Amino acid sequence: MRLMAHVRRSSDGRFEVRIVVPKSLRSTIGKTNLTQRLGRLSKSEVNRRAAPVIERFQEQIEQARSGTFVARSDALTNAVTIAEATNQPTSMTVPLMALFDAYVAERQPSPATIKRWRRVINHLIDHLGHDDARRIGADDIIGWKEALAAKGASGRTIREVYLASAKVVFAWSVENRKLPTNPAIGISVRVPIRRRTRGPSFTPDEARTILSGALARDQGGISPEHALARRWIPWLCAYSGARVGEIAQMRGDDIVQIEGIWAMRITPEAGSTKNGRSRTVALHPHLVEQGLPEVARRAANRPIFFNPERGRGGSAGNAHHNKVGERLARWVRGLGVDDPHVQPNHGWRHLFKTSCRRAGIAPEVRDAIQGHAPRNVGEAYGEWPIDVLAEAIRLLPRFEVGPTTFEVVPTGGNEHHFVAPGR
Repeated sequence: MRLMAHVRRSSDGRFEVRIVVPKSLRSTIGKTNLTQRLGRLSKSEVNRRAAPVIERFQEQIEQARSGTFVARSDALTNAVTIAEATNQPTSMTVPLMALFDAYVAERQPSPATIKRWRRVINHLIDHLGHDDARRIGADDIIGWKEALAAKGASGRTIREVYLASAKVVFAWSVENRKLPTNPAIGISVRVPIRRRTRGPSFTPDEARTILSGALARDQGGISPEHALARRWIPWLCAYSGARVGEIAQMRGDDIVQIEGIWAMRITPEAGSTKNGRSRTVALHPHLVEQGLPEVARRAANRPIFFNPERGRGGSAGNAHHNKVGERLARWVRGLGVDDPHVQPNHGWRHLFKTSCRRAGIAPEVRDAIQGHAPRNVGEAYGEWPIDVLAEAIRLLPRFEVGPTTFEVVPTGGNEHHFVAPGR
């Protein structure tokens, strides 16, 4: 994967965004370069995080050209300066959890992120024995990191969950002049290179096992909605590369016809998406032939794959569609697709990318279908016409695993199953 323009790797191996300020604007902006560190990340994650930073830097340059630029002070270097600027005593306490709540109020991350990060912040507070963010230094963060490792947390989890979330909250606090410095900056965990004995995609045999299992008439004593989830979600993921959670939250109204082309809308209105953005994906003709539009029509404006009224609980931080994905993962493992080196749900995303390469689908198109970040600013411009996406989807070969002609079997009320005769 190529890095976006303006992204570079520094001498210490970390990625950063750097845009050179035009000479005529340097006196206005007060800098030769606009730079923001991104850290050690995968290229795809670097590109995802870099896009809004590049947009912000370019906006600052345009503001300088138009005479509307207002310089922001760099992070203040000590608590006394902050206190003087805000007319607050230097001894005041700044509760770490209050900073987290303020960050959430401004940035509005997903409920799942809020739930996960709140646990992290609470864990740090419990480890320190106090909630005063001003008293937290780099040595405290290192001690926390070492304590997590001693309790068995993996290096990857410490780096990508605990340290990553704490760094974001501290960085926001510095940007908003709540703290003088970020105590977690520069602290990381050296993670050994993960040894892979195979790729992350499902093999053809694994894909056929799951898709065949999805067609089985007898799914055991499960709810009609969960039977529909087993029946359709693997097939939808196989032909779209979407995340299981994105499919599991879909409502009947999210299957639509646009310009005569059947498509599905993946939208945060139904639950959540990883980047908070919606996208429309053309349906593979095989899904239409199998009867997916009729399933969607019957669901109407209700979720297709779960019943909120029947479910036990379910909250913004642990939504029903997440539970659907968890149950599907256990079912896939029960089918014998149990290699720990392939994820039971995420394997579809990797397999889809492989299939796209084999079919000759352009990288820009396959990224748009899967909701991956644009590789550069230019690719983020404009929209994706549904006929262009449909043409790409039609290039993907069918998964041939047995009879896929379906009949409607009513089960009472509005509930129903779609089953393959003879299975």
